[in-house]
Amino acid sequence: MTFRQFAFNNVKRNSRQYMSYFFSCMFSVAVFFIYAVIMFHPEIDGHEFRQSVQRGILSAEIVIFVFSFLFVMYSTGAFVKSRKKEYGLLMTLGISKGKLNRLLITENTIIAVVSIVAGVLVGILFANLFLMSFSQILGLDGSLDFYIAPKAVLITVISYFAMFEINTLFVVWTLRTNAVIDLFRGTRAPKRVPKFSWILSIIGIGLVVAAYYIAWTAELYNIFYRMLPILGLIVPGTYLLYTQFSVAFIDLMKKRKSFYFKQTNLLTISELSYKLKDHARLLFFVTILSAVAFTASGVLYGALKSAETEASAFVPQDMSLLSKGEENILQMDTEVQKVTDRLEEENIDYKSITVDRTQAMFTEDGSERWLDMISYSDYKKLADLNGTEAIEEPGNNEIFVMLPNIVMPQEMNFPESIEIRSENSQQQVRVQKAESVVVNNKHTSFSGVVSDQLYESFASNSQPNERYRTVVFSIDNWTNDAEIIVDSMTRLDRKIISGRDASADFYLTMKNSLSHALFFGLFISVLFFLAAGSILYFKLYQDLDNDTAQYKALYRIGLTVKEMKNVATKQVAYLFFIPFSVAVVHTSFAFKALQNMLESSIILPSVLLISCYLLVYIIYFFFIRGLYISKIKQVM
Repeated sequence: MTFRQFAFNNVKRNSRQYMSYFFSCMFSVAVFFIYAVIMFHPEIDGHEFRQSVQRGILSAEIVIFVFSFLFVMYSTGAFVKSRKKEYGLLMTLGISKGKLNRLLITENTIIAVVSIVAGVLVGILFANLFLMSFSQILGLDGSLDFYIAPKAVLITVISYFAMFEINTLFVVWTLRTNAVIDLFRGTRAPKRVPKFSWILSIIGIGLVVAAYYIAWTAELYNIFYRMLPILGLIVPGTYLLYTQFSVAFIDLMKKRKSFYFKQTNLLTISELSYKLKDHARLLFFVTILSAVAFTASGVLYGALKSAETEASAFVPQDMSLLSKGEENILQMDTEVQKVTDRLEEENIDYKSITVDRTQAMFTEDGSERWLDMISYSDYKKLADLNGTEAIEEPGNNEIFVMLPNIVMPQEMNFPESIEIRSENSQQQVRVQKAESVVVNNKHTSFSGVVSDQLYESFASNSQPNERYRTVVFSIDNWTNDAEIIVDSMTRLDRKIISGRDASADFYLTMKNSLSHALFFGLFISVLFFLAAGSILYFKLYQDLDNDTAQYKALYRIGLTVKEMKNVATKQVAYLFFIPFSVAVVHTSFAFKALQNMLESSIILPSVLLISCYLLVYIIYFFFIRGLYISKIKQVM
């Protein structure tokens, strides 16, 4: 038998141990390759979105590669650690350090080559499906042709082969410091009684609760400032929960004698206290990976599903056209006709109303601000068109300021009374706040509703440049005709129509950007999730020798196979579902922060997504449990 055959047989005999690692690496290679195929596709070059798409894919490729590097480094180290006794035996039989290193490099090279080849083949197999899906997301006429870019193959193969080899050399370097006696000890080490600190446990809980509170109270205007503090609290807090509070909680359970001594709970809880302490860093890592996967995909999916509702909330009218100044208002009808002709040409039903507005100035904190005013009669027409309830009619010395949906703190503290003035009019008015039923005027800071009498007093004396006219459209099923609506506005003269807004424009922008982000982020999230499950599998397999020896001893003192299967199932379930549950709780508060920024409910999309992840996790759990228990039964 040659040296290469010996290395190949080692990989073959440890195939079950390498299985999860191999599939995770293969999936990573396949996703990296598919994104590279899209990035280098020749038909992308002719489109205006080329740069944004390529930047998004490049960012995704960097994230995938960096994560794959860390994942492979951890996994390779775990495998080497689980086989230290085997390497110690080989050194005792006379193998040199150089040949042992060569054996490690050869084994990992075999796995690397097989993973890369399998990943590229799987990528080629599913590339056409991804190209069709991506074509739909981009809204292309027809699908991108099936094309395997040589650059995509070359970059994938070279990048991942170099990554595997660098990781292997690093692991070989760490192994060279071990003496033969250390290798024979393998992963065995005398277990110490797990210790904990109540102070650190309380600090961990406090950090997590603080992060939850910041996320729970986040709003659209401050979420970006709160993201880093939330991460800065949740990461160390989660670490302390596993390293300190988990052991403290187990210690409390041991003090409940009626529960502790019930059936096999003594064995389960005693062993779990050691496993939670030994695996604290692992469970912390798995929790953070799972939380990132759930949050990234859930936030993107939830926001995408609410695109229509958000468009209607942030842009009150289906479409509105604004002209400023007497000269432009006189030419406005000609421009509006271009839009109505296009809508009628496409058989799109619509209703429209025309609203006149006039502007005034007021002083706030020493700064002069502009607002435009709408008469109450016209406001009621807008409210009826939007299907919203109208406010009560303001008095002659009142103004209802319509705040936009994105409200900054300084706007919430609007003065209680202001003096509004124009070239020829002025009036002191009390300020009330109201829901906006009109698109914000790009020429002024705010829009307000006043009584018909007060409006007339300002409008009748206004200068030509202080006058505005808005034509507002209500369009049935505007989401179905969103592209036509947006296209109809592109035909307008911007000098005459200075303001062009439509729910359809906001909707398409939001939908396209989120579709791209979801396409880039979904498979990264799945990769993180699969890696989290794989890491648990590696650790369970690494501890299998110690666990089988323990179960063999329990079998000799009288425990039945059924009882041992029950104990083993509980321990595996705890290690699988504790980090999953903590990750779901973390993610729930991230979803709450998202819900604070959206008008529509994301409960159903969130539950649906988490349920999909849970289903995969349960299948994975029963698969690992079956392997674990079958291995234990072999020693009975």
